[in-house]
Amino acid sequence: MSRNHKDKYENSNPRRTHTFMSTEDANSGKKSYWPELEITGSIRNLSPNLWQLTHLTALYLNDNSLQRIPSEIGRLVNLRALDLSSNKLRSLPAELGDLIYLRELLLNQNYLRVLPYELGKLFQLQVLGLQGNPLSKEILALYGEPSGTHKLLSYMLDNLQVAGGSGFVKRTPPERTITWLLGR
Repeated sequence: MSRNHKDKYENSNPRRTHTFMSTEDANSGKKSYWPELEITGSIRNLSPNLWQLTHLTALYLNDNSLQRIPSEIGRLVNLRALDLSSNKLRSLPAELGDLIYLRELLLNQNYLRVLPYELGKLFQLQVLGLQGNPLSKEILALYGEPSGTHKLLSYMLDNLQVAGGSGFVKRTPPERTITWLLGR
């Protein structure tokens, strides 16, 4: 059936409405520009080509079976929204901290026990979803406070600076005095 209008697909999430190009537009050679991409459906692996879509402003990878997100996600520097909810993630790459324009980061319903300190660099983040993760009591307490997202990000940034950017706290061993025992 030929249509002169664009077809709309309304997702169960009311904030996401997708418009598809009509057949006539595609046949006439019209190019499409996708600032947002949604990939769902129990996906286990992502194509390396995904990380070349640097124009994306929103990426929805929720409701899959992803066990890891590669460090190449840091290439998607224009992202404003990232949804990784309802996957099987146990850790996150430090490169998430490179997504400095991110305003919404949804990590709900995963297996995250720790978060990379680099998340503290996300100064524009307004929405952080962490529900349903076995995070430490300290992180959950900060997150649960009024202005919890801001407090948690400040905590992460402070620890990043202490850690020297590695995500792990570097501790200098204490100075020791060496006493030589000489036998007589």
